[in-house]
Amino acid sequence: MKPARHLKPGGRSRCGLVLLLALFAVAMLGGCEGGDDAAKPAPLQIFVASSLTEVFETYASMYEASNPGLDVVVSAAGSQALRLQIEEGAPADVFVSANMAHLDALVQSGLLEAMEPFASNRLTIITEKGNPLKIESIDDLQRAERLVVGAPEVPIGAYTETLLEKVAQRQPELASALRGRVVSRERNVRQVRAKVEMGEADAAIVYQSDARGYEGVQAVAIPETLEVKATYGLGVARGGHEARRERVEAFLILLRSHKGQEVLRQHGFEVVSR
Repeated sequence: MKPARHLKPGGRSRCGLVLLLALFAVAMLGGCEGGDDAAKPAPLQIFVASSLTEVFETYASMYEASNPGLDVVVSAAGSQALRLQIEEGAPADVFVSANMAHLDALVQSGLLEAMEPFASNRLTIITEKGNPLKIESIDDLQRAERLVVGAPEVPIGAYTETLLEKVAQRQPELASALRGRVVSRERNVRQVRAKVEMGEADAAIVYQSDARGYEGVQAVAIPETLEVKATYGLGVARGGHEARRERVEAFLILLRSHKGQEVLRQHGFEVVSR
C-alpha cells in the first residue's frame, strides 16, 4: 500500500490563489470591453417630418462617417405625431417640423430652445404614372374621382387647405368641386403619396420633394399664382451635458454646410437664408 500523498504546507492555498487571480484577470479583461461599450455615447436622436426621411438618413450616414463611434437615430413621422411624442417625454435632441407651428408650441412649453427656419418646399399635384386622366392643371383636377390630401391637423393638410382657399378666391366652384373629390385625408405626406402609388387614388396633393424621383407617380405643377410655400423649422432640445451638446452642434454644422445644403437641393427642397 502506497503511503498517502501529502501536500506541502500552503500548497492548496497557493493553487487557489493562482486560480483566483486568473479568474480576476479574465473578469478584468471582460470588464474593460464592457466598459468601452458602457462609455460609448448614446446615439443622437433626430426627429424629422416624414418628407425629410431620405435627407436625414443621408445626414446620419455623413455624420457617422466623420465621427467613428458616434451613432445617429432618425425617427420620421408626421410632425404632429413627433411633437406629441416629445411632449410625452421622448428624448429628441433635434426636431425638424414641416411647419413652424409645432416647433413654436414646444418652444413655448420650454421643451425646445429657440427655433430657426431650416428649408422650404412647395406643393404639387401627383397622378398615377402615365397620367391616364390627362390632368395637366389644377382645373383638370376635377377629373379625379378619388383625390387624396393630408388631414387638416398635419402640415401637408394645412398647406393644402391654404391652396384650396386660394383657389376659392378665384374660382369658388372649382374649389367646391375639388373638396367634393376628396376621399381620404392621411396622417402624413408619405401616406398621401402611397395612395396614388398603390392605385387607390387618381390624384393627390403633396410636396414637390415627394414627387421627385418616384417612378410610381407623375407630377403636375401648380401655377405660381396659387403657389403655397411650406417652411420647415428646426429646434434643439433644452439641457443636456456639455459633451452631448457639442455633438448636437457638430450635427447642426453639417446640416448648414455647403454639402448639407446640397443634399437638400438634390431631394427637391429649397435652402432658406438664416
